[in-house]
Amino acid sequence: MYGMLLESVQHFIQVCGRYFCDFLTGIDNIHLQMRYMYPKMVSPSMYISHEDADGVLLHYRTTRNGFCPYLIGQLHQIANDFYGIPLTVEELPNTPFSQEESYQFCFRLNFDNRDYMAGRAACNGSLELGRINISNRGSVKTIASEKALSSLSSSILMQLFPFTLVFRPNLEIISAGRQLKNMFPGDMLIGQPLPDVARIRRPKLLFTWDNLYSLQKVLCEMEILPASQIERKNTRHLAPERADAVAHRGAKEESRRLLLQGQLRYLSDWDAMIFLCNPLINNLEDMDGMGLTINDLSLHGHGRDMVMAGWQHNSRLEDLYERAEERSQQLQQTYELQDEWKKRGDKLLYSMIPQSVADSLRSGTDPVNTCQGTRILCAFESITVLFVELANIDEITATSPMEAVSCMNSVFSCFDNIIDQHSVYKVETVGKVYMVVGGAPETNETHVRDVALVALSFRDEIEKIVNSSEMSVHIRIGFHTGSAVAGVVGRKMPRYCFFGDTINTAARMQTTSLPGKIHISHNSFCRLQKLDGFVCELRGTVLVKGKGEMNTHWLLRYELPSIEEPK
Repeated sequence: MYGMLLESVQHFIQVCGRYFCDFLTGIDNIHLQMRYMYPKMVSPSMYISHEDADGVLLHYRTTRNGFCPYLIGQLHQIANDFYGIPLTVEELPNTPFSQEESYQFCFRLNFDNRDYMAGRAACNGSLELGRINISNRGSVKTIASEKALSSLSSSILMQLFPFTLVFRPNLEIISAGRQLKNMFPGDMLIGQPLPDVARIRRPKLLFTWDNLYSLQKVLCEMEILPASQIERKNTRHLAPERADAVAHRGAKEESRRLLLQGQLRYLSDWDAMIFLCNPLINNLEDMDGMGLTINDLSLHGHGRDMVMAGWQHNSRLEDLYERAEERSQQLQQTYELQDEWKKRGDKLLYSMIPQSVADSLRSGTDPVNTCQGTRILCAFESITVLFVELANIDEITATSPMEAVSCMNSVFSCFDNIIDQHSVYKVETVGKVYMVVGGAPETNETHVRDVALVALSFRDEIEKIVNSSEMSVHIRIGFHTGSAVAGVVGRKMPRYCFFGDTINTAARMQTTSLPGKIHISHNSFCRLQKLDGFVCELRGTVLVKGKGEMNTHWLLRYELPSIEEPK
């Protein structure tokens, strides 16, 4: 595997520098190039924060965990194959660097780094002594006889680098290049905190002085916000008419974004950091969109040639790629959020209307056509309807309405949990009455048994609540078995309702019941007698409004049938 990787990137490695430290410094640029060779590759970020004759400190940041051994193995192999030096790696305690979901690791790389440091010292010395002469063996000789060069004025530096930014350790901008001053008139940038006017694109780090100081040997990219956005931060101090004008202009300039690429250097004489950079521009249209001209670009850079040739800069492509990824992620998040809210809406809808009926209405079926029955044949030939009433809730309401609401919520929530454990359907709660149906909307042959078990659970759970709390509530339960028609009635706030004499009779069983009792009709009793375990007691003849005299029973309990042992 290493051989295949080596063959594909060896040209990049060979031109990264004469020393292993040069390679480590430019490894981020390798990943930038490889990103366009392998578009799906999620590249990490690496930079050096310290160098000495015995090695460096390497910071490794990635969105994927578990790749550290792979990285260390590659560094060992490259150090040996390309630079002929032994390498030892020590992992140091890492520190959090941002709020993003990423992993950061810090390694101490120990290797012979004396030649690199000697070359660096010679380069630093040449700034004062004039020039350096490197022999064929790589040793460095300074010519002290050369006279020291005169100091370079800051104004000339700002002309050579018209897009330069200079800022203090507190990140306050103290100077800017000539062209930046033209793009941001009135010294708009001067005195501003750097994080308020720009964001660092590469490498992705928090805007702190320590982080920026450690990036002096890393190619950096910053995005300067449009002038309108910077000015908008100060609109609170402007008159309303001026603030509206700034906001209107900001909408037009939203797409004018300036990308700068270059190197950060700390200047001890100024006690400041300077960002020596050039803009990243694709073509003439891109330049026109930024409000720039060819003459705004420095002569010593390659910017003019690249723009005239229509060369597409990798960083611009990367920016477009990242923005497309961001839009894709936002779209995916929107789809996921939409799906989540759809599930919530469906859950709420199915709690009010059966799923099969709701899906039928969603497909455009008229609500009246959802009534599952005809004039001749009812949709449900046999269902069991149960009503349960909070018998003394009116007394509680008279003394404390809030206590009554709390009591009803506790009792009905308890009932909801119970019916979730049985094959029954909660139709509605009207005031102090709770309605349950067995055998509809999904038909089954066990609806009498299911409703009877629910009724017993209702009674037993209420007894537990009364015994374990100060809540004093009593319930009356009644149910009846028969035929009915069901469907959705109305167009606003539609409800799934049941119609027929069975519902009226079940309601009479509840109203003629007693607190703590389960009152059942003769039809329900006959069906329960065919099942094992249900214990009932004859109540006798009861005068039922609209029905006359009826023989009814009490449902007392359910006893598990005994299993006879084989002889």
